[in-house]
Amino acid sequence: MHGSWKFFRKDGSLMRTGKFSLGKQVGIWTTYDRSGHPHKETDFGS
Repeated sequence: MHGSWKFFRKDGSLMRTGKFSLGKQVGIWTTYDRSGHPHKETDFGS
């Protein structure tokens, strides 16, 4: 995996967005609640 990714729940709502670099999570990843609002941010560094 490489580049920007979006993950969705089974109901189709956006669950998480972020970037991969050569298969590893990097940068800020954002987790969203079921209504689509940002719920949490996790920093995986570079």
